[in-house]
Amino acid sequence: MTIISSNIVFLSVEENIYKIALPLLQGIGIVNTKTLIAYAGGAKAVFEMSEAAIAKICGISLNKVKKFNRKAALARAAEEIIFMQKNAVQLHYYQDENYPAALKFCEDSPIVLYSKGNVNFKQQNVSIVGTRKATSYGIKITKQFVKDLAPHGVQIVSGLAHGIDKTAHEAALTNDLPTIAVLGHGLDFIYPAANKQLALIMQDTGGLVTEFISGTRGEPGNFPQRNRIVAGLSEATVVIESAISGGSLITANLAFGYGRQVFAFPGNIDRGNSAGCNNLIQRDTAKLITCAEDMITALEWEELDPDERVDQSNLFEGHTVDEERIIKVLQSENKATHIDALAKEAKMTASELSLHLFNLEMRGSLQSLPGKMYQLA
Repeated sequence: MTIISSNIVFLSVEENIYKIALPLLQGIGIVNTKTLIAYAGGAKAVFEMSEAAIAKICGISLNKVKKFNRKAALARAAEEIIFMQKNAVQLHYYQDENYPAALKFCEDSPIVLYSKGNVNFKQQNVSIVGTRKATSYGIKITKQFVKDLAPHGVQIVSGLAHGIDKTAHEAALTNDLPTIAVLGHGLDFIYPAANKQLALIMQDTGGLVTEFISGTRGEPGNFPQRNRIVAGLSEATVVIESAISGGSLITANLAFGYGRQVFAFPGNIDRGNSAGCNNLIQRDTAKLITCAEDMITALEWEELDPDERVDQSNLFEGHTVDEERIIKVLQSENKATHIDALAKEAKMTASELSLHLFNLEMRGSLQSLPGKMYQLA
């Protein structure tokens, strides 16, 4: 029995090494990497493919593929396994069950995520973003907004930055709501350092999430990249105070592009911190809200009993007309169906379909498969 158990552990570690190594192959890109995985049949199989096959499938030059250092990537991944074991870090590979279902609908979602704490991706997530230079107005709104969401048992997602992010995380903890911080660096340190204690407390009922391997510093370019995770994890993104440009606007626009709901609190037209929110509303990218109830009404939420605040599948009693149409298509096909065929049969645009598929999977009505295939659960 001991030998069998040891072999199982070894195989699991070996498999994870290949999964971790995939994003370390520079020059392929996330979309091409997912294509390679689907073609080869798994992470390990990608490393066994010929250079010519990779070049052909990805549509890149053979010379570029020859520059890949697969051996170095695997060696670095093996080091990361040791770091993960020492620091209780969890791995979430995009084809595994523990990967957040919401992100599977985002074509550019990370191949792997790392988490620390008690992260539960099956909670209903609301992302709250805003300026690092929050005013007393923005802080007040954030605290009240999160407090009013407490009866709905949501999980608050943000980026652990100063200002609105920090206030949102703290308000979640105050109101006994789990909260997740998506980081723009590895899990071997916390940035900003002033929020280190907050990050530690969050891990009791939520935690930290990143796509970056340990040792990755918080470079400026990493934070816009991590914003797509903040946007993709949640059914709704709420902007509270934002300048006309910056990370909050990037997150809001990404969420809108993913077909998710975006909301913004308006502000005085002569204040720079309100310019971004007002612009999102003006462009119809975000819906104007003045309180949590506005968003709750728009999303048609119902207040939950305490025992129902874990699994998103409990959030809805029935299906909408559009969701029933999708279910009927899948029932008639009686097999896994590609998203393009599903959109055609359901007579929906890609963005409309993506939102409904997201909601249906969150409720456990269907499941997504590799290659953008879907079937009833």
